[in-house]
Amino acid sequence: MSKILLVVEGEKVEKELFEHFYKLYQLNNVQIVAYKTNIYHFYNRLKKDFSNASGEIEYEFIDLPLFLNDYLNLEEEQKLNTYDFKDKILVFDFDPHDPQYSEAKIMELIENFSNSTDLGKLYINYPMIESYKDIENFNVDAFVERTIHIDDLQRVGRLSGYKKIVDKRTCIKRIPDIDENVANQLLQLNRRKFEVMVNEPYVEAENHDKLCEIQCQKLAITREIAVINTSILHLYDEYGEIK
Repeated sequence: MSKILLVVEGEKVEKELFEHFYKLYQLNNVQIVAYKTNIYHFYNRLKKDFSNASGEIEYEFIDLPLFLNDYLNLEEEQKLNTYDFKDKILVFDFDPHDPQYSEAKIMELIENFSNSTDLGKLYINYPMIESYKDIENFNVDAFVERTIHIDDLQRVGRLSGYKKIVDKRTCIKRIPDIDENVANQLLQLNRRKFEVMVNEPYVEAENHDKLCEIQCQKLAITREIAVINTSILHLYDEYGEIK
């Protein structure tokens, strides 16, 4: 059976979260690979490996599994085979507080990684993965209005300020506490916020470039980011809500 390649930014939270969601969907054909650094380092590595003489990334030459084999220096028995995967999903954080943040870079990536059956489909979490639980309850209106200021993303000790804020106010204390009902409510909340932000009905796997552009503009004007987790929506895009 063909598999799904899920490339995530971090090794811990993302892996636990998506393994749990895939279990709720009763799926076992997913291979999760941690890239281990953020989206701007990912862009820089693509530019290093696939740039033409003009310095532009030649996306048509990127084979994601082969690229990961090289980047992660995988042993022979661990190497990824392109032909094993029917879909390729990438999940990264927006991370606008990173010194390398660039609207141009992130827009270029989301416009090119737009098809899971081709190069791969990029899903961005705003501002980061913890946005999946940035709720005190399941009130739609409250979540639609939720934003975070860029100053609140700065690291405080070993944790980002945002992670501390979320841990304090969330009603979801542990990933294993997410059952089918809670998971579907999280999908509904993020889907509805997506619709409000792009001012269009939700269409599976579409308008992510429009959402990203809106977020970049909002950041530039207000220094705030609308909290939304698009990464869990990749499951809804493919399978709908959990039955």
